[in-house]
Amino acid sequence: MEQYLTAEVKRGAMYFAIVGAVLGIIGAIPLLNCLTLPLLCVSAFAVPLVIGWLVAQWSGASEMAKGALPGAIACGIGQVIAGAVTFVATLCFNVFFSVLGVTSSGDAAGMMTGLLAAAVAGIASWIFGVIFAAIFGAVGGLLYVAIQGNKTQPT
Repeated sequence: MEQYLTAEVKRGAMYFAIVGAVLGIIGAIPLLNCLTLPLLCVSAFAVPLVIGWLVAQWSGASEMAKGALPGAIACGIGQVIAGAVTFVATLCFNVFFSVLGVTSSGDAAGMMTGLLAAAVAGIASWIFGVIFAAIFGAVGGLLYVAIQGNKTQPT
């Protein structure tokens, strides 16, 4: 596993974690979530593609596997970190608004049910987010190699 954790992969994972955490916190705040939803939806696909592309470019990948694997690993690791930050932020905001009484449930049982549902949905989102980030990171690395391969071949 150590052979796959190159400096380029670590840098890509760090960039992904920072961007993903910022976007996740924005998505956890109720009013900002409504205002920035189109940006959040597009970035869910664009950020892993861009990070996969950059990791393949930084590592100088010339073969498909050498472009896809580092991008997938960087995006997967980055999403694990960003997903954890987003999960904690979402639970904190849910607790905060439940305590303030902003939610529709007026009793403690309704509040706990809402928090439990948020926790289950957050964990499921975290797991699927890691899988999809790794897939789109690999696609970004593949795109880089495919486009660079077409540039280097004679016509």
